[in-house]
Amino acid sequence: MAYNECRVTICGNVASPVTHTKVGTGFSRVKFRLFTAERVWDQQERTWSDGAKMFLTVTCWRMLADNAHASLNRGDPVVVTGRLAIKDVEHDGKVSQLVEVEATAIGPNLALCTATALRTRLAPDAIEARAAPEIVAPRKPDELPLVLSVGSEAPKEVAEVPF
Repeated sequence: MAYNECRVTICGNVASPVTHTKVGTGFSRVKFRLFTAERVWDQQERTWSDGAKMFLTVTCWRMLADNAHASLNRGDPVVVTGRLAIKDVEHDGKVSQLVEVEATAIGPNLALCTATALRTRLAPDAIEARAAPEIVAPRKPDELPLVLSVGSEAPKEVAEVPF
């Protein structure tokens, strides 16, 4: 997390195919366009109408990218949380702004659809390696699995942490 970064949560629909690539470092990356439109209540007419519309690019990395690619299709209603970035892009001599979100979480918008969660189960080291391979060091066998004490006294039993 950076100082003064702009964190946003946006509800919208996947507006393009979800493209999955592997970058030079071997990380997974997914990009797709997100469409969102506000709905405005007209008190006099007593009807809803379309308000401002926005398209933006969503990028996600690593395990989130793999899961988004396996789960999302064009038209799906989603909730995206992440860091907002507005970039100036020059094309044919004109400078325009490109709005991007680097997603930290993506989920179905349950106000508009239903979903069945299917948890991705991996070994603890595999989870750490996919989340941040640059900081993972091999663990000794006696360090696995992670354990928590049960109760407030000295641990008599231990319970494995589910992943």
